[in-house]
Amino acid sequence: MGSPIAVRGSPGIPARRSLSPLVPWLALGLVGSIGLAVTGTSVGSVTEPNHALWWFSIPNGQSVLVTTFFYLSVALLIVGWLGVGQQARRGLLSTRWAWLILIAWGVPLFLGPPLFSRDVYSYIGQGLLAHHGLNPYSVPPRALGQGPLLSSIASVWRGTASPYGPLFVGAANVVAGIAGSSIVAQVLAFRVLELVGVVLIMVSLPRLARHMGTDPGIALWLGALSPLALFSFIASGHNDALMMGLLLAGVTLAVEGRLAWGVALCALAATVKLPAAAAVIFLGVDQFQTARGTKRWRVLAEVVVVPVLVLAVVTLVVGLGWSWLGPSALHVPTELKVLSTPAVALGVFFSHLLHAIDIPVRQATMITVTQVICGIGAVLSCVWLVINAHRLDVIRALGIALLLIVVGGPTVWPWYLMWGLSFLAATTAQRSKLLAAVAALAMLVVGPSGHPLLNGNVYLVVALVTLGACVWLARHRHWYRVASGYAT
Repeated sequence: MGSPIAVRGSPGIPARRSLSPLVPWLALGLVGSIGLAVTGTSVGSVTEPNHALWWFSIPNGQSVLVTTFFYLSVALLIVGWLGVGQQARRGLLSTRWAWLILIAWGVPLFLGPPLFSRDVYSYIGQGLLAHHGLNPYSVPPRALGQGPLLSSIASVWRGTASPYGPLFVGAANVVAGIAGSSIVAQVLAFRVLELVGVVLIMVSLPRLARHMGTDPGIALWLGALSPLALFSFIASGHNDALMMGLLLAGVTLAVEGRLAWGVALCALAATVKLPAAAAVIFLGVDQFQTARGTKRWRVLAEVVVVPVLVLAVVTLVVGLGWSWLGPSALHVPTELKVLSTPAVALGVFFSHLLHAIDIPVRQATMITVTQVICGIGAVLSCVWLVINAHRLDVIRALGIALLLIVVGGPTVWPWYLMWGLSFLAATTAQRSKLLAAVAALAMLVVGPSGHPLLNGNVYLVVALVTLGACVWLARHRHWYRVASGYAT
């Protein structure tokens, strides 16, 4: 895991003394984490209807006061994380201390109710469907019938088939069978599943950072200990944790010289969520460009044959068919129009702009147009990054591509940002103030119960910021400076 790092320039100072500045920040974050777990039993994403009690809870009522303490707890955790980051930039955050901080901050969030999202209830529903012999790719959670679980699933997903890969749906089937009928037990069991991903992230990030010549402590601070990571992977229990754990492990093995094993794990990640397949493309092109002579044929065989075999074996073993790769599953992310999504905000903005000059156009049509344009822009940018990955730095290019897939996609949720941020945490971008701000604050665009907070006229802000960012990137080839690492 690595040994404690002494203060740079002071090799004679004992490790214990050099690491002591971490303790007050760890304690501050722990208080915040406990506060979130306690207040979350009242204002978090607890079961419906009537906020059925978690296995521990505080009395309902005084919601304004409880909400105030909830966000005070968020602030304490953020400040504690920023304090740890300050020490990490001095070289004082070893992997051993990162594990300790993860456990201290993560355990209360693990034991507390879901926060900031209701997706875990959808996972439970899909697992129960499979456990009862139904196919979650064709049968929505509504088939389970009325009850606390269906009421707890976000309304937009109650009639929607599973958009996830067969590895996750198969694992959800197993978890549902083990955890029984208690929703609390089901939530905790799914969190255990996601902890597999968290452990893989904690193990892989330091190795990837060392390979990149960057600081492993800062990589863990940004990619695993941040409020966005803790809220996404532990408190919310999102399956993005499992996807990213497998993906980071696979990419790490690939860049260390074990390409076949690496792309196999990346393909496994794609059987959780399909966007993980982007890593196979980046690794394949990068290794192909590096190889010479007959080695190129070996690389080509490994990056094509191994992932195809993994996808086929997992799909056949789980036994739910190939519809997870069909257009209906890929269409699911477009069903929800969230104003914090740049493509949606731009569509609403231009729709109002055209109406202001008496050009009638349906808002839904305008949103579809901007979603298509943003999607094409993201794809073309990713193609450029793939072609130039070896010259730029394949890990950085992959991280940026995953962010582009998210930001240019039809629906953006804050936990999606961890896809690219986790990889950029191992590159020279790990010291970026912009990435730190995203890791600290992104989850706050949704409320503790999982409902989007950016509504009303927020599309104006999102649209104008998006347009401003595009102009800035276009001026003086800033896009190239970002991609190549000259600007972080």
